[in-house]
Amino acid sequence: MTVLIFDFDGTIADTLETIVTITNRLASHYGYPQTTPERLRYLRALSTAELLEQSNVPLFQVPFLMRRVRRELHQDIGSIQVFQRLADVLLALTADGHTIMIASSNAPSTICPFLERHGLKEIFSQIYGNIGLLGKARSLRRIMRRHRLIPEEILYIGDETRDIEAAHCQGLAVASVSWGFSDRTALEAQGPTFLVDTPEELYRAVGEFHRSQRRSVFIGSKQGERVETPSYVPHVAD
Repeated sequence: MTVLIFDFDGTIADTLETIVTITNRLASHYGYPQTTPERLRYLRALSTAELLEQSNVPLFQVPFLMRRVRRELHQDIGSIQVFQRLADVLLALTADGHTIMIASSNAPSTICPFLERHGLKEIFSQIYGNIGLLGKARSLRRIMRRHRLIPEEILYIGDETRDIEAAHCQGLAVASVSWGFSDRTALEAQGPTFLVDTPEELYRAVGEFHRSQRRSVFIGSKQGERVETPSYVPHVAD
């Protein structure tokens, strides 16, 4: 079985421009500079740690800022689109028999209407939302426990360097998409399993991951020890 866990913002939904508009509107309240196009290009090249350092927002205020952005994004979700050609790929992955979920910092109350509007809600078996900025690794671990999954079954798909960090923390393969927030150079520096530039490349990456999976084997012993075979050798697919 292959389980695909997707991020939402910047991976499925093209929310970057809207989020920049919202954060610029809130800049004076939270005391950080507005994001110009030049500054956005600079921020997209940073790792998560570098981004937090450059944000000029005190760490204790970050959760409050995220909640405010989520609330305002909920109001604007009707104008946001799925990335071009991704809907067809999601439908094809479903037809191939993969289990597909979402794990996102966004709220389910925003994600679900978006998916319904674009005819995609039935694709996703589970939607996990409201994950903290640095809480994805913990959430992925909880998802694995809840569904009794092993890392070798899962491919995590996201657009940010923190998605790669979270996947690595849990021993998961990760496909990074270059059409979201973090730029290609920043993603590549974190060593994702796959680095893809189009939805079609993502579809091929999922197929390669699926073919490379190996079941865990159990070798009988007096102690009943479980021995797992290596299931996948990570690499970056250009």
